[in-house]
Amino acid sequence: MNSCSKISYYFRKYALLRVACFAFILGVGFSIFFLVQNKNKPAPVIEKINPPVGAPGDIIVISGQNFGTEREPESSYVEFAGVKLTSSSYVNWSDTQIKIVLPANVQDGLVVVGTKNMRSNSTFFANDEEIPVLVPEEQINSKPSITNISSSSLAVGQILKIEGTNFGELRNKSKVLFTADYNNRIKNVDYITSSMLVDKMVEVSESEYGYVSWNNNEIKVRVPDGAYTGVVLVTNGKDSSEPVPFTVNNAAGTKEYINKKQFLLQYEVNIRDLMSDDNGTLSIRCPVPEVFASQPSVQITEISPTPSQKDYQKCNVQQISVNRNNVMNENLTQTFIIDSYEIKTSVKSDKIASVKENNKDLFNTLCYPDEIIPADNEDVANLVKTIIGKENNQYKKAQLIYNYMCNNYEVLSKTRKDDADPLELLSRNKGDAYDFAVIFAALARTAGVSTNINCGILINQNLKTQAHWWNEIYLQNFGWVPIDVALGCGMEWKKWPDIENVQSYYFGNLDAYHICFSRGLNQLKAFAQENSVVRFYRSFALQTVWEEASSTISSYSAYWNLPIVKGVYQ
Repeated sequence: MNSCSKISYYFRKYALLRVACFAFILGVGFSIFFLVQNKNKPAPVIEKINPPVGAPGDIIVISGQNFGTEREPESSYVEFAGVKLTSSSYVNWSDTQIKIVLPANVQDGLVVVGTKNMRSNSTFFANDEEIPVLVPEEQINSKPSITNISSSSLAVGQILKIEGTNFGELRNKSKVLFTADYNNRIKNVDYITSSMLVDKMVEVSESEYGYVSWNNNEIKVRVPDGAYTGVVLVTNGKDSSEPVPFTVNNAAGTKEYINKKQFLLQYEVNIRDLMSDDNGTLSIRCPVPEVFASQPSVQITEISPTPSQKDYQKCNVQQISVNRNNVMNENLTQTFIIDSYEIKTSVKSDKIASVKENNKDLFNTLCYPDEIIPADNEDVANLVKTIIGKENNQYKKAQLIYNYMCNNYEVLSKTRKDDADPLELLSRNKGDAYDFAVIFAALARTAGVSTNINCGILINQNLKTQAHWWNEIYLQNFGWVPIDVALGCGMEWKKWPDIENVQSYYFGNLDAYHICFSRGLNQLKAFAQENSVVRFYRSFALQTVWEEASSTISSYSAYWNLPIVKGVYQ
């Protein structure tokens, strides 16, 4: 009997074998059916999250499609910034709507709905605690009033106590403003009017840890860099207090903001061939120019397309969603009008306060190593001792370091590769503007001088732009002093001003053709831990995240165009 005959014989003889075979065939059929059904089941889609900003304990509603008629504990979930919510967070779950309570540890980032083997597109959520809170209407309608200030005359960086009413228990959108004198409008007139003193004002700076304390009846602030003798006032955005006379003590020196220029700048980001294995999201962090004393006005005139989050952590956040097997191309455009002033300083170094009298928070931030400034390097420490000797004055130490670099290092006109190590400047004796700014900051911080790296673009006489890096040091009783070591060393560029001695000029002065996008490193977090992050070091901003792709993004290319000048108004 052959094998086929044997199988036929046993199949006829044993009923149990026939039942088992039938059950096996039936099981295979059902398995194939469920696999096909699951494969054709549409992926979940998020259409809206309401509200897009919330705080722990708030109820959030996610609207969309294909979430499933009920939540399956083992396979259905909502994820915030890469962290899945626990079961206690879910209030209600239906095919088109999910209602949740935000947990205590909720983070900014991307929100994703997951079902069995499938993930939705992502949308952006911001933790309310990370962004300013809107001022309540009843507070806005209460006009602030100053009844007393602790001193009528202080130097930049010193603490002023302001007493009064209706300041608000929380600062929120409120500001303390001091008179500023742009283009010496106040300094050069014979008669000063009250309107001149409030026409141009400078705000107390958060980056200088200027807001020390705030409640409804008392405010403590540090006199900001750029403040000029005139008045001080408190504003909540709608109403302002009556201005109170205030004198800025200039014993440590003077600073001028002159020769205003106004530029129309634009840059583009071109995204090409964006593809995803599943629904995915590419987030682009588009840097926004800084606002500070020498760059007091930045107007955003156009953002295309409309960003997911505007001016969030010094960036406009653009999010591009792509479906499975689709190919996306996108052009992102940012346009700004920026006012920029030339800075000229005259420092009386013997009047500069010692480190012990410094702003401790600012000192601790700007006198230690960070991700890009190797202020803990042994070679840097040894070189600092050689350069400054026994000098203790902060201004003079910075000047010694500046002159040493100008006299001993060669600056390259072309920018080096993004991953090139700035410490190579110490051994090769040549480097680009980025290397010079990083090494100056490392040497100065090691010497105990509060030092920052500024990053942006340089505009030449032909209105061409290039990425550029320079420094500033902070001196108590004076404020910021700009320093551009690369230009002081004679870096080639078609400069505007007629400067006879560039080495002398670029220690303490800065032309109006530096446009700043970053003052120091902007530490950004990824929206989700598993996302891929792209970062550029030698570009026109210093930030830790430029591009962020969800794990499902298979490929794309992005080209960042350097900001270009579209117009000059002054």
